[in-house]
Amino acid sequence: MIYQRHIPAEELFASQLEMLMLNGRIATISANMLGVLATIALFWQFIPVTYLLLWACLVLIMLLFRSLYMSNALVERRFLDRPRRVYWQLLLGAAVTGAVWSSAYVVATYLVPETLQYVFLLLIFMVITLSMGVTLALREYFIAHLFTSLWPIAWWCLAHYWEQEHNLLVGLFTLGVCAVLLAVSNRVYLSFRSMIALNWERETMARELGDITSSLRDRNRQLRDARRQLTDLANVDELTGLGNRRVVNKVLREEINRARRNNSQLSVVMLDVDYFKNYNDTYGHPAGDVVLQKLADLMQRATARAGEVVARYGGEEFIIILPGANEHAVLRTAERLKDTVLEERIEHSTSQIAQCITISQGVVTLHPGSQLEPADLIIMADRALYQAKDAGRNAIAHYTPETDDARAG
Repeated sequence: MIYQRHIPAEELFASQLEMLMLNGRIATISANMLGVLATIALFWQFIPVTYLLLWACLVLIMLLFRSLYMSNALVERRFLDRPRRVYWQLLLGAAVTGAVWSSAYVVATYLVPETLQYVFLLLIFMVITLSMGVTLALREYFIAHLFTSLWPIAWWCLAHYWEQEHNLLVGLFTLGVCAVLLAVSNRVYLSFRSMIALNWERETMARELGDITSSLRDRNRQLRDARRQLTDLANVDELTGLGNRRVVNKVLREEINRARRNNSQLSVVMLDVDYFKNYNDTYGHPAGDVVLQKLADLMQRATARAGEVVARYGGEEFIIILPGANEHAVLRTAERLKDTVLEERIEHSTSQIAQCITISQGVVTLHPGSQLEPADLIIMADRALYQAKDAGRNAIAHYTPETDDARAG
């Protein structure tokens, strides 16, 4: 088993969207609603109540629409299926909300006393600050809100500095607040990202360690059996230390019988090194032997579960036997092994598909009730391997009945 030590970028992005909508949906709406109620309380003596209530209703409709959108996106898991679309729609909602406050301030400067304008500005500061703590799972969301609410106010005050005595000071002060909030938001955002990544890594490690722990007893027993078997050199490949073809046939027979008794699945991976002959011709056979030894080590690291067997079938061909593995599990193992080989970056200048060593893999899964024999599984895995090579190499092909049709064609 190969651990993923860092959360993939797409999973981190989806987690940020989910965290933003879970925590920010109620809190953001509540902060803005409190701001609307406070605005009505401030301005009712200076602005007709009808206009105030109409403005409040429109803002309420917008906030409820945003809340409904977030709820639906969470229920339908859109942040996983269409994360970029959800991202831009959330930014649009934040920008519209910020524009509501900046435009309300500009209108208020013509209708209410100067003192109330400053109180209203402090109210906007409060709404932004209250929103910050729950929206910084995604920094761009908070920035969109900040720069459509306070930024226009600051520049409007600076552009109209002569109209009111303190406009210049208010504009500079608001720009300073924007700068401070931006700096603080960056620190909080990085903390959010670290927390999400740490939680993901802990959950992943706990899940995979749990899988290993549950099979430790069987693993230890099989290791004792393996030591006895490896003393027989006839069953061991001298170069890699793996089992040879004889071991493959023996283990496959045992695992097929066990799968039939337990009504379980069994998967097999057959793989080889792409353009290995070119590699030997270029770097020499000793270097080729080192590549095979390295590949054997990577395969053993990728198979830590009880009962999983790695063997050298011949030449540059290897086989992995995965008891109990379904189609999804065997493809996941094959993908991880493929990525691990690529990460090693073993130079192969004469490869026609990459500048480093790559592998092609064919996989086949034995389903409950199947009467296939070991030789049948080997043939199917071999056909899938050739299908992977026909697909351009550095690929994984899963055996299906169509595989035979494609070969025949």
